[in-house]
Amino acid sequence: MRDRIIKIGIAGCGGIGSNVARILAQAKTAYLRIVDFDRIEASNLNRQFYSRFQIGELKTDMLEKNLVDIFPEIIIEKQTLMITKENAFNTFKDCDIIVEAFDIKELKKMLIEEFSASGKFMVSASGIAGHDMDGVNTKRIGNCHIVGDLTSDQNCNDLFPPKIMMVASIMAGLILNHAKEMQGNG
Repeated sequence: MRDRIIKIGIAGCGGIGSNVARILAQAKTAYLRIVDFDRIEASNLNRQFYSRFQIGELKTDMLEKNLVDIFPEIIIEKQTLMITKENAFNTFKDCDIIVEAFDIKELKKMLIEEFSASGKFMVSASGIAGHDMDGVNTKRIGNCHIVGDLTSDQNCNDLFPPKIMMVASIMAGLILNHAKEMQGNG
């Protein structure tokens, strides 16, 4: 039965978040809540789903535009907001699936901890830097599925666009499969 809309919340609209959102729009996902506070920078265009004409604009505004260009029927709820411990739970409490797409370790940990007891399906990225794509895998901890090599740090390794896309694709695949199960078609 496909009458229930599954709400997917994306915390962070950078390399992982914007590309997970793009893949979900291509798969005709009905509802996304995108949350970020940042603006598009030229140095990030090699791995984020934005164009050079969007530099300086808010990520949430431009991601909404780009996703609607792919799938006009998509429902986008955007929030231009810095997610903190004080607002994280309320920002995503009505979402069925949560995507952690931060590049700051402390925010990753905070969001995962906020929803660890909720039973909500979560996906997170850890270890997306460097060129080693063979080490990318998925590890489940409670209700969170963590995708990446789980060790590489962007402070010690460069960001390699194919690896970021690979991780985003795996995360989107986990989301789509879980959503299909939720709809009773799995």
